[in-house]
Amino acid sequence: MSTQTTATRSSRTAHGDAWGALTRTHAAIVGRLQEALAAADFPPLPWYEVLATVAEAPDERMKMGELAEALVITRGGLTKLVDRLVKAGLLERTFCETDRRVSYATLLPAGRDLLDEMRPVVVAELKLTFAAKLSAAEADVLRDTLERVRVSACGTE
Repeated sequence: MSTQTTATRSSRTAHGDAWGALTRTHAAIVGRLQEALAAADFPPLPWYEVLATVAEAPDERMKMGELAEALVITRGGLTKLVDRLVKAGLLERTFCETDRRVSYATLLPAGRDLLDEMRPVVVAELKLTFAAKLSAAEADVLRDTLERVRVSACGTE
């Protein structure tokens, strides 16, 4: 074994290993979700994520900045994504009556219908790749742990 290989292995940490497992797992599950949606002739996963997030908001409407934070995406990236959803007739961009600088993404009936059609595909794939491998108690611990890390990373403590 080379000195470099030994040094690399000895510099591994539990946190580094956990990070690697998290990123590989995320990539694998996202890939499976994308494949399942494509096989069912649905739009890509980011469309689902936006529609589902807006659908859970009060009045199925969400400030663009809050939506970007919820999805952990840049405002510029979200604007481009929302523009595609608006063009497809799934969302509407509306503005605050008292402050025109504030815009909202508002779910349209076609967006709700598409979300309702996409959801069973996403749920079924998550059951196969994620839920079947974790107990409810393990899922709760994982969620709490990841949320704690996300809040810290986003600086929203």
